[in-house]
Amino acid sequence: MLRGNGLQHKRVIVVGGSSGIGLAVAEQAASQGAHVVIASSNHERIQRAIESVGGEAQGQVVDVSDERAVATFFSKLGTFDHLVFTAGDSLHLRNLATTDLQQARRAFELRYWAALAAVKYGSPHIRKEGSIVLTTGIAGQRPQKGWVIAASWHQYGLTQYLPESSGRTSGRT
Repeated sequence: MLRGNGLQHKRVIVVGGSSGIGLAVAEQAASQGAHVVIASSNHERIQRAIESVGGEAQGQVVDVSDERAVATFFSKLGTFDHLVFTAGDSLHLRNLATTDLQQARRAFELRYWAALAAVKYGSPHIRKEGSIVLTTGIAGQRPQKGWVIAASWHQYGLTQYLPESSGRTSGRT
């Protein structure tokens, strides 16, 4: 892939960057000349991701469901240009009657509260022209039967109203 100049020499943090969409983002950013840091809970996947991304990619094990761990990660990271949050786990979609609420709480912790913590602790370190990208799925806009929990953490509202709280100038979904 040809290098563009949009991410050349920029520092991009990809939370959840060891697989799936996050890994694709990390690979694309690195191919455009960005310095990529991958944060994930799984050391082995981070190592494989770093090999896949190549270049100067770095990795850090972070339990994003632990607010203190997220705060510590960002405090040690220094300044950067872009934060991309793609962390998530396998969805266990069921109808409400058979939903395991403990499992639903864990999923909500990862997909909502962890994203909020990443923005809370990451945004003070983002350079003025930087950005925050939060990923989510279609469940919140077009939920199907059995998606009641997945539709609940949709980040549309968070993305729309977070800029004023985080010092950013705009929010898009």
